[in-house]
Amino acid sequence: MRLLISILFLGGLALPAPAAHAGIILNTLDGGIIEKPGVSGSLGGLFSAKGGNTEKINLETGGRLDWSDGKQRLRLQVMAEYEETAGIETERNIVGHLRHNHRLGERFSSIMFAQIQHDPFKRLERRWLLGAGLRREMVRTEKNLLALGMTPMLEIERFKEETKSRARGRLSVFLSFSRRLRESISLQTSAFYQPLFADFGVVRAVIDAALVMEMTGSLKLKVGYMGERDSEPPAGVKKNDWKTYWGLTYGF
Repeated sequence: MRLLISILFLGGLALPAPAAHAGIILNTLDGGIIEKPGVSGSLGGLFSAKGGNTEKINLETGGRLDWSDGKQRLRLQVMAEYEETAGIETERNIVGHLRHNHRLGERFSSIMFAQIQHDPFKRLERRWLLGAGLRREMVRTEKNLLALGMTPMLEIERFKEETKSRARGRLSVFLSFSRRLRESISLQTSAFYQPLFADFGVVRAVIDAALVMEMTGSLKLKVGYMGERDSEPPAGVKKNDWKTYWGLTYGF
């Protein structure tokens, strides 16, 4: 246990950076089409450990890599969470996301994406998402950005103790809002609403709101809240999840 704590502690220090959140829905909405061509990205991480009466380790990490030519963007995003309590693993969640956007005009851009997720503590062996749709920037000023989007998608899931995967169609409706409050402080909010095509009463949803404070250079502090709901979770899994978080991000 002490060796594991030491390794994870050194790993946490090595990360130049935000708390990564890989819930039932991954936030992939940061930024629109990047105007400046080239490669950019960010790294993030949060590590905590305590011992004595209670031994607990928590590690959250993630990264994002973007390529743009000014009219289109390709994004690869990976996030993971791990938690261990008294030497017993209590959380493990891994998400990978690949997305392509192409600007279609002043306000519209296309969306195509593929995502895979593994979360055994929610009985999820794997979940594939494949989708395509449109995003529209409703407001775009120096201080404010408001974008709405819609993407029909195919969802293929495999749960523990089930011999077959199941495939269903969902509609993903999303909103992204950001506002610069001061020169170095901004508010970032995103929300997803994802009902089944076969039954609009079966819904997954998430809201994520955070304050982002620019520190020095490319280093930023992020403090936020995330709430999630799955109206039809697997047996033994609660419908609602929430968490508060903070972390550092390093962009390049």
